Amino acid sequence: MDFTTFKIGVIAATGLDKDALHIYVGISVYLLSLILLRPIFKNQGIRSFIALILVTGVALTGEYLDNRHIIVPKGFLALESVDIKASLHDLMNTCLIPYVLYALNRWTPIFHPINKPKPMIKRHKKTDY
Repeated sequence: MDFTTFKIGVIAATGLDKDALHIYVGISVYLLSLILLRPIFKNQGIRSFIALILVTGVALTGEYLDNRHIIVPKGFLALESVDIKASLHDLMNTCLIPYVLYALNRWTPIFHPINKPKPMIKRHKKTDY
């Protein structure tokens, strides 16, 4: 099964438009990456940046697979402006919301905790268990 057949099957199964699927894939890959990378990278900034790289990689891989029927026999230079515009549109649909979420997390306090968690019991000494 090639990628185009798979993509048409997903569109038929979900009933969503192709552009909507790009948006869902971008958000899903970003959030899933954040969850799966949590045990590996404790720093939120590094984890969200790596998740952003993964979203971009998945989007670029998807566009390569979409245009593979042109690229493999003729090369990248055989892509016409219509194909390039469609690929850029798909890349923007896939990556825009993850990039916005990354920017909001990085440069605004919107996703930062308001107050620090307090322990439920108060220890007086370091050896007091």
